[in-house]
Amino acid sequence: MKKVVLSLFACCFVAAMALPVHALEVDFNGEFYVEGIFNSSENMLEADASSSYRQMRLRVQTTFKISDNLSLITRFDALEKVLSSNDSSFDTDDDGSGWDSDVDDDNIDFDRAYLSYISPIGLFDIGRMKGVTWGTSFCDDESDTDRIRYVLPVPMGEGKLYIAAVAEKVTENDMGTQFSSKDNDKYYLGFVYRTDDYSAGLLSAFYNFKRFQDPGQSFAVADLTRSYKANSNSSDYRDFLRNSDMADEFAAYAAWYGANAVTAGTAKAYADAAAAYMAAGDAASAGAAAQQAGAYAAQIDEDWANDASPSSLRAISGRGPTTEAKVYLLAPYFQGTFGNLSLEAELDYVFGTSTYAVPGVKDRDIEAFAYFAEAQYDFGGFNVQAGFAHSQGDADYTDDDISSMGYVAPGVDWAKMFILSSIDHGMSTTLGNGVGNHVGNGFASPSTAMCDGYQMFYAGLDYVLTDTITIGVLGAISKADDLPQGPGYDDDQGIEYNAKFTWNLTDNLTYSAIGAYLDGGDYWKTRASGGVVDPSVDPEVYALYHNITLTF
Repeated sequence: MKKVVLSLFACCFVAAMALPVHALEVDFNGEFYVEGIFNSSENMLEADASSSYRQMRLRVQTTFKISDNLSLITRFDALEKVLSSNDSSFDTDDDGSGWDSDVDDDNIDFDRAYLSYISPIGLFDIGRMKGVTWGTSFCDDESDTDRIRYVLPVPMGEGKLYIAAVAEKVTENDMGTQFSSKDNDKYYLGFVYRTDDYSAGLLSAFYNFKRFQDPGQSFAVADLTRSYKANSNSSDYRDFLRNSDMADEFAAYAAWYGANAVTAGTAKAYADAAAAYMAAGDAASAGAAAQQAGAYAAQIDEDWANDASPSSLRAISGRGPTTEAKVYLLAPYFQGTFGNLSLEAELDYVFGTSTYAVPGVKDRDIEAFAYFAEAQYDFGGFNVQAGFAHSQGDADYTDDDISSMGYVAPGVDWAKMFILSSIDHGMSTTLGNGVGNHVGNGFASPSTAMCDGYQMFYAGLDYVLTDTITIGVLGAISKADDLPQGPGYDDDQGIEYNAKFTWNLTDNLTYSAIGAYLDGGDYWKTRASGGVVDPSVDPEVYALYHNITLTF
């Protein structure tokens, strides 16, 4: 920790000395929070013990203003951890061994650094910065992204038109000798018109992903990674059962096991294709497929064979572990306030094609949407709101279409309902014995409820109790948008109730609390168990959350 801080200040000192003294201004802003969380049942199982813990985080953003037109912006998080744990919750591999070590020394995480240049022809931002946000918070999943962004403001009528273009590197896969031209990239072009009363915009995007996973592949890989639990040859797993301190090492083992299992599954997919080609009399194609099978088989770690179970190979998707996806996005939005009435709405629509390298596997169509519309009215002492949100789902991961909007854009930032829509409680992947909630693990993660989609109507009100205290209630009725074919499944996700309390102790210090109760429906009892009512699942869950935040 001390070494990191000293290095940070040394870098700042060197940067300051290298610039004209009169040209450098430094500005800090950020927040510090401590929060407490209580969950009655994180898995919705009757055998669950309640979970109660507290955690904290310090976030600091620094702006080095080099001139009126040029700035360097950085941001770091520190001590992001559960209270009374190590100095940091971040996992590292300092010595390259594949195992986690000395996490106490790594409690500062720099996540953003970019330069911002106001040129005569517009604003340029270059580096690692905030991304995956647009319009309203619906379908937003704010993250740190490596991008080049250009923004041109154009005065027009009573407002301004902003034209923005972005080139973003999602993953760099071309470094080294294993792959060529396999990067995942995004390109955006957006238009926003803003006035004092409203803003409206249209975002278009092209996702050019060369190494991606469709939902079926993502679930298959996750299943393979979990299959080590049944592996009697794994000394790491037996040690983990005896010693909970090996959690980090066990996670590293799981990743090693899963990576080798994916490679083996790909080899098997090509071998099956070779056999099919040979049976059809196509010797040339059979030979090519067999060569690919041998190439993947040669990459398998020899030690993995001692730990692998034959059943794990059958879990891998027949389409191979990755796909090439070309996806287009259109996202119009509107936000406006007209007197006491406020309106906002957004539509996100994606379409494209997913292509597979495994011989004989056909392309799959990608098409999905999500939208919401909300109205609020301010009566002076209190504010009422009502809205409807719909995220298209696709519960069949084996057909010719990919139609789950949640897999592409779950909308973690929206967090309309505390239990169903947010990640703050830690139950987003555990509800319903592993079904998860509407946002799951986030973008491109294998979460069942997220991929099933949802339709949700909500309404609530906020009341200004004093100049510094606001209370509110919010309720929602939700159902799954899509379910697997077959009897027994139920789309009823139930009704959630939220009670909120906010107290502005000072201009910079705020205390907030949320009490949430989900009166869950039979969706949670039937989804993970294949359409059979699971008597061990009790879908009634309540959560308590409170937070004190200092901003500066």
